[in-house]
Order: sequence, then C-alpha cells, then structure tokens
Amino acid sequence: MSQNGEPDADAIKMFVGQIPRNMDENAVRAMFEEYGPIHNMNIHRDKITGASKGCCFITYYTRKAALEAQNALHNVTTLPTMNHPIQMKPADNSEKKASSYAEDRKLFVGMLNKKYSENDVRMMFAPFGTIEECTVLRDHTGTQSKGCAFVTFANRQHAHNAIKSMHHSQTMEGCSSPLVVKFADTQREKEQRKAQQMNTNMWNGGGCFGHIGSQYLAQLFQQLAGANQGGGNMGGGNFGNQGGGGGGGNMGINMQQLLATAAAAAGNNPAAFPNSFGNHTACHNAANLGGKQTEGPDGANLFIYHLPQEFSDQDLIQMFSTFGTIVSAKVFIDKQTNLSKCFGFVSYDNPASAVNAITSMNGFQIGMKRLKVQLKRPKNDARPY
Repeated sequence: MSQNGEPDADAIKMFVGQIPRNMDENAVRAMFEEYGPIHNMNIHRDKITGASKGCCFITYYTRKAALEAQNALHNVTTLPTMNHPIQMKPADNSEKKASSYAEDRKLFVGMLNKKYSENDVRMMFAPFGTIEECTVLRDHTGTQSKGCAFVTFANRQHAHNAIKSMHHSQTMEGCSSPLVVKFADTQREKEQRKAQQMNTNMWNGGGCFGHIGSQYLAQLFQQLAGANQGGGNMGGGNFGNQGGGGGGGNMGINMQQLLATAAAAAGNNPAAFPNSFGNHTACHNAANLGGKQTEGPDGANLFIYHLPQEFSDQDLIQMFSTFGTIVSAKVFIDKQTNLSKCFGFVSYDNPASAVNAITSMNGFQIGMKRLKVQLKRPKNDARPY
C-alpha cells in the first residue's frame, strides 16, 4: 500500500463472477479480505431493480494480494448455491464485461400469461437448470404484467435446453400465440434494431421526409421526373456515405425510395417510373469529383448550409447531380476534430443548373435541419456568413 492511502501503481482491478446474488457487500468483502486489504469493492447491480447480478469488482491495495486471491479462488472455490466455481480475472473493459457476462445465458420469454409472477415463471423453467435471475416485465405502475419476462440460467446449456423444450410448446391463457422462448438480444443487437427502427420511422412520416410539405414534394417530384424523362441525371445510388469526405454513418436513403415517397406525397403514381435510372457521368465519377474544390463559371457555384454531419462529398454529388453536371462538390471538415462543419460547396458547369438546384433544394428538410442553398458570392465580396 502506498503511503498516501492509494493502491500501488501496479494494482489490478479484478472482475469476480459466480457470486451468490444474496451476498451483500459486507459478506463479499469479508471473504476476499482474507488475501489482503481491499481499496474498493462494489457488487454489480441491475440499474432498475437494484438486485445483484452475481458479480463484482474488487481492487486490492497491492497487486500481490489480487494475484493471491485469483490463484486461490479462480476455478477452484464454488460458493454455496452456485453450480460453478468463482471466476476472477483482471477487469479489462470491466463494465462492458459485466453487462455482457449474462448475455449468453439470458432468455426472453414472450406470450406469457399475464397472471404469472416471478415465482410462477421460476417454477416453469426450474426443471431445466439453476435460475440465477427472473424478472417479469411490468407496466409503468409496476403492477400489471406485460406478458413477458427475462430468465437467466447458471449456464448456456441450461438456457438452450429450455428453448428446445419450451419454445412454442403451449398457448397460455389470455395469449393469442404460442409461448416464445429465445435468447435475449445482446446490446449490439439492440443497437442494430434501434438503427433499423429509426430508418423505418424516417420513411413512415417520423423522419426527414415526413416533415416536408406536399407542395414542396410536388415540386421536387417534378424535378426528379424531369431528370428521368430527359435522359436521366440520376444514378441508382443512395444518399448514404460511399466512403469519402467527412461522413461517419450511412443515411441509407435510396433514390428510388425518394421518388416513390415524393410521388405519393404529390399525388402521383410511382409505378409510372422505371426501376432503374439513367447513368449520369456526375454520379459515376463521384469519387473523382469529391475532395477537391474546383469552381464553375460565375453564377454556377453554390453554398449549402445545415448539412447533416454524416454527409460526405459523395452525398452532395448524388443529391445535387439531379439538376445538372457537377464540376466539384466538397463538405468542409474541421481539421482538429475531423468532423463536418455542416456546410459545403457544389459547382456546376452552367448557371442554369445552379438556379434549378436553389429553386428545388433550398429549404429541403433532412432530419431536424432545412438546407440553405444559395449562390456563392464572388471572391471580392464579403463572405456570406
């Protein structure tokens, strides 16, 4: 122990698993203090219920004490009520480890009788192995079951056996479908589903295109239709990142979906349009146009403000190539943070294309932002911002 009361510089924070959930901090501390004085110890608990998750973190004052405890306990000592020995390892990314510790043993149970309590669910799944945790999900009042629960077994094999025997095995009272028993989603799967839901909401009126007025969409639709009927300025790409510029994500907006959405809002029939669009040189050469700012003739250069931070050079090209041949397009990036400054330039080879782009795209809403599209002033004029 250092003289200032802090752990030694080489002290190790240890993750400890297979701790009985009914053991409190005092009991756990007393057991581990046998190997040396403890600087810090806390049991990992459920954020909602406060119940122990069967694991904890321990930091001894000395590295020697931590290693002695690990040698004496890890895969050696099995505590009362537990089926497996203590797991004690250095806590690399400790919080993430604790959160994922039970993921491979945790089941989601759906289409559950709403009259069932935690004890009922435990009795239902007890034949398949030791249950470490059981929680019935309830509404905001905390009294009415939502008809689903989480069950965590002592090991994955027990959980797997429960799925094989119980999934779709019966239709419970008050339920319209058979019982659902499956492994609970991991944190990664939850994040993926959330991203998919956000994308779905965007197209169902909850996102960027749901906020655009029908009159504006009609105007946009006419521009897109004109581009298609006139030989096509539009590629078959999307408004997502193509790997360049300052983008950090994928908007996932397909150009054909854009046409269909615009057509529906404008009262037109999207089926009247072909499934593929003409291949314009600007879209095919998007990678060559982005990154370098080359100005077009006077009156053909645009400032675009309020861009989503995910937008890259290629996103600008694909969105604005509808209105003419693009000479260059660039999203400005902060050199220190490497993040988009949310504005950029688009230059056409003629002023008419720039005017058409301003007419159609100024005020176009993406997410919570409305694009501001205006002509870039000559170099000898004052900057417009």
